[in-house]
Amino acid sequence: MVTRTQLISAMLSIDNIDDNIYRSEGPHIGGIVGPNRLFGGYIAAQVYDAVRNYKNKINDEKVIFSMHYNFVSAGDPRKLIDIKVNQVEDIFVVDVYHENKSIGLAHIKIDSHFLKPPTYPENIPPLLSIPSLDKIMAVLPPSKRKEELKFFMKHFVFELRPVHMISSPGPGDYRVVYYARLAPECTEHVREDGGMIGVVALSDFFVLQSAQNAINEAGYKMATGASLHHKLYFHKEKVEAIQWFLVETRTEIATGNKAKIFGGVFDSTKECVVSFIQEAYVVPEKKPLESKI
Repeated sequence: MVTRTQLISAMLSIDNIDDNIYRSEGPHIGGIVGPNRLFGGYIAAQVYDAVRNYKNKINDEKVIFSMHYNFVSAGDPRKLIDIKVNQVEDIFVVDVYHENKSIGLAHIKIDSHFLKPPTYPENIPPLLSIPSLDKIMAVLPPSKRKEELKFFMKHFVFELRPVHMISSPGPGDYRVVYYARLAPECTEHVREDGGMIGVVALSDFFVLQSAQNAINEAGYKMATGASLHHKLYFHKEKVEAIQWFLVETRTEIATGNKAKIFGGVFDSTKECVVSFIQEAYVVPEKKPLESKI
């Protein structure tokens, strides 16, 4: 069994094996419901780390302004990940692959300043008023969802306190809101400059849940879903890793098999660290006689 400390150590460990090539040996983090499929936020975080390391090596003083990550194909958490970085003026072009198989493509832009951040969401209850996930699970009846949450608690590096997650705040309000932090046993493995890596991973964590809530309210069940394009805007250069973050995602557009999801990760001072837009592919299981979407 792979431990949380092994996973966080691997996420923060990439080797510069050639001038512009970085390698991650793992163990990598699998998906929540598909442990043999690489968690997308994990590899996006490592791409960010590779570009930051490469930028520092060439002494470029500009800040990382944005990252556009395309999920080309499903990754395998049991295989080596190679990350190749090339620069074209203020754009870093990044190829991610297993051996000869491409699994991702990223374009990362640098600039002299950050984009103005969005404001902290309204009507969010304080952290201490939210029960921990293990307390919530203790009162849940046996179900597939409960088993998935048990798997998460054993194998993921984040600890959660859900505000709105499995169900939406109200009809037509397709938001997912939760507090998250690195699990306490992971903190001693986090580098001083590793905070933003964790934030990038959080930007793709449970991101499809708001779209699933919209589909459920419309009378569908989501048969499958996948991230396609993930665009991040950075609003800070550094962030302290050892703290609770608030993550909000919301689905504002859902049509056919596509959903557009907006969100942000906020630090403990209520400042937005990263905002993001994700285009997702979703497949409803059955079409009702009358859809509400």
